[in-house]
Amino acid sequence: MKKIMVAAVLAILLIIFHSPLVWPHDTWLEESEGSVTVLVGHQGKIDPYEPQRVVEIVGYTSNGWPVPLEIERAKEGCSALVDEPFPAFTAILDNKYWLQTTEGWKNQRGKEGLEIIIEGRSYKYTKHISKWADFLSKPLGQRFELVPLKDPTGLKEGDRLPIKIYFEGRPAAKAGLSKSSNMKDTHELEQVEGEGPFTITIGPPGPQLVNAKYVLPVKGEKQVVWLAGSLTFSTAR
Repeated sequence: MKKIMVAAVLAILLIIFHSPLVWPHDTWLEESEGSVTVLVGHQGKIDPYEPQRVVEIVGYTSNGWPVPLEIERAKEGCSALVDEPFPAFTAILDNKYWLQTTEGWKNQRGKEGLEIIIEGRSYKYTKHISKWADFLSKPLGQRFELVPLKDPTGLKEGDRLPIKIYFEGRPAAKAGLSKSSNMKDTHELEQVEGEGPFTITIGPPGPQLVNAKYVLPVKGEKQVVWLAGSLTFSTAR
């Protein structure tokens, strides 16, 4: 029986980590003069999304105090005006309910007439570091969170960044983590185990993106919660 359960778990993980549709897009925060925007897509290609899916955008003061920001909703990207010099921002995007069926992926809850392979709710958590502050080496309180253990903004291409992955305030036991912060390579995930820290290779100068994925079993072999986390920052060398 134990061997059967192990095989079932491995099968679910294979579906999750190799499916192109469970994690079809990156989600990240982009800062511009006077605002911060939640973007969905890939490097060089931004995709529209349902504006109501952005649950919150939060700025953090130099003391680590969270300040909820007012969301301006648009399909091209929900944004928030920034009236203070926040060192960091976070956002949550509710990616709604997904079913993988024998007829493909469905973004819905209805199951009538469908043969379900796996199903569950999908959430995307993102964090952006604008300027390093010591409090950023610890979790900010996101349910699923990437935490850099040193200032990533001063690193150069090829440097190694130590990162810990947290789920509900504790180190995530197992997760998929990108090997590099190079935006074009950030989908190359490897499964990591233990408390870490794990190391990420810094990409070419400019915007950097680190992705992580985590799967929370809910019921049996077919129902889970998919959690995606991302960390963005920029380097100059």
